[in-house]
Amino acid sequence: MLKNILLNYLSDAKLKYSIYIKELNQGKICEINQFKIVPSASIIKLFIMGSTLEKVSTGTLSLKDRITINKKEKVPFSILTLLDDDNSYTINDLILLMIIQSDNTATNKLIDIIGFGSINAFIKKHNFNSSTLQRKMMDNESRLKGIDNLCNISDCALFLELIYNGKLINEEYSKLMVSILTHQLDDSMMKINLPTNITIAHKTGDLDFSKHDVGIVYTSKTDYIFSMFTWEAISDNYAKNLIGNISQITYDYFMNGGEYFENHRY
Repeated sequence: MLKNILLNYLSDAKLKYSIYIKELNQGKICEINQFKIVPSASIIKLFIMGSTLEKVSTGTLSLKDRITINKKEKVPFSILTLLDDDNSYTINDLILLMIIQSDNTATNKLIDIIGFGSINAFIKKHNFNSSTLQRKMMDNESRLKGIDNLCNISDCALFLELIYNGKLINEEYSKLMVSILTHQLDDSMMKINLPTNITIAHKTGDLDFSKHDVGIVYTSKTDYIFSMFTWEAISDNYAKNLIGNISQITYDYFMNGGEYFENHRY
């Protein structure tokens, strides 16, 4: 079983972790610490995207609405800090920047537009019961007070399965979210050891000593959800490399079958 293979590999892991993997054709699931709630890092941006597109689906917003961002609204880890203050951006631009670049200024602007209450109502409505948005990106003052954005691996997997099946908001916006996630620019974790010709729709999260990656992997044999959170790692690179190795083991398992592991070491 995949779970036994992963537990054996992770027996001396120098971090804490949770894993949720689901083969989407037959529905087989591998879960480890799946209910552990941890700081979400940028994974929370999945739910901000979903909430924004739900507003678009009702006509409250349009993807073509143009938004201006002033200098005071710009925060670190944002490509928008390098661009002219006089620029304006569509809602679609802000979503793309938030997901594929993990841009924090774009994220905060969408939070301003949608509102904490509406985003958390979206989360509750769709049964992402362990997730909550409590602060903006780069709000270190709140974080030091223990106010953080929270999530668990099961909520992420549910989000991914819903968009895979066209059932989050509706088929049109589910497909749009999948498409956006396939353009993710951070390939340093779950994708790093996988073949370059496969499609992965995923979102990363990155805090000091805490790395997350969740996504849908499309292969010639089967499609599957791969989600892994790590925290309290001995180093950032250690966590990233471990996610990459677990992702590779999972891919090889689905592509080659359990027998492959008897004579193969990672």
